[in-house]
Amino acid sequence: MAAEKSAPKGVRKVTVNLPEEQVQFLMKTAQENHLTVTEVLRRAINSERFFVEQEQSGRKILIESEDKRLREVVRR
Repeated sequence: MAAEKSAPKGVRKVTVNLPEEQVQFLMKTAQENHLTVTEVLRRAINSERFFVEQEQSGRKILIESEDKRLREVVRR
């Protein structure tokens, strides 16, 4: 009887359902950056956390265009 492989301590395994387009994006991003899909997801979650924390602190998120104009990112 084979031992069941478990996640490292402090790490929880989760299952998600995603549209095929998002799965393909994850796989492509992982391959192009020599990362695992799990690492791409971790980075995406950390980015989302950053944006949420900034907004909760009353900060604005700005993007500078090539012509040096600033635009505010409005998230819904």
